[in-house]
Amino acid sequence: MTTTVEHIMGLPISIDLRDDVPSAAEQAFDWLREADERFSPFKVDSEVSRFDGSPGEDLHEILAICDEYEHLSGGAFTAFLAGRALDPSAVVKGWAVQRAAELLRSAGVRRFCVNAGGDVVDEDRRVHRSEGLALL
Repeated sequence: MTTTVEHIMGLPISIDLRDDVPSAAEQAFDWLREADERFSPFKVDSEVSRFDGSPGEDLHEILAICDEYEHLSGGAFTAFLAGRALDPSAVVKGWAVQRAAELLRSAGVRRFCVNAGGDVVDEDRRVHRSEGLALL
């Protein structure tokens, strides 16, 4: 088991690999750093800071999630804050963690935990047969 912690998005993010695929953690951290650079409203060159109403594919997906949360919350959640054109930070971290988990899976990691300040994906895809159940 290998646990690595890096400071990204303004907080410690840990990746715990229970399978021996060490390069997979670095790929996931690379993605999380990229997501921070691309979607942070606090970085002047990010896609979010430069948003002009026509988002790229990933930002379009993020904004669709933001719209859904705004609708479901009756407007309590919004990505458009007073004094700032766009701030999808509340969505970006969880979205990026889900993508990092997808990268780990595609690298062959079956048992891992990604924790970014409470946005957690914990996965164990071993098959347990002791009680006749297959847990995937």
